[in-house]
Amino acid sequence: MVELLHNPNSNKSKIIPRKSAPQPQKEISISSLNESNKTKSKQIDGVTFDTTLRIDNHLKNFMKAMVILGYSSTQQNGLAQLQRTFFESLTESEQNTLTTQIQTLETGDANKVKSK
Repeated sequence: MVELLHNPNSNKSKIIPRKSAPQPQKEISISSLNESNKTKSKQIDGVTFDTTLRIDNHLKNFMKAMVILGYSSTQQNGLAQLQRTFFESLTESEQNTLTTQIQTLETGDANKVKSK
């Protein structure tokens, strides 16, 4: 029984040759990693993409009439013209509030595009 516990071949252990510890070619710091991430990140201030806008037939006919009568060259230009007219009719305080809200929404759009 003792012979089973003490194997005579167990004295012959295989030696695995070890390589030296790897040394980095260039040492870096945490701050340099943060700097490189800042330079590599995309800077997207604003984006423009097509969307759909669900409107009823009366608004659609109004926009078509603006184009037919020559008030605007396209329905999109007509809507932009209405946007400018509405914005100009607001008080300065209301304009600032609307501008802030629009910038918030634009930032959200830019972040959506950036994350894709």
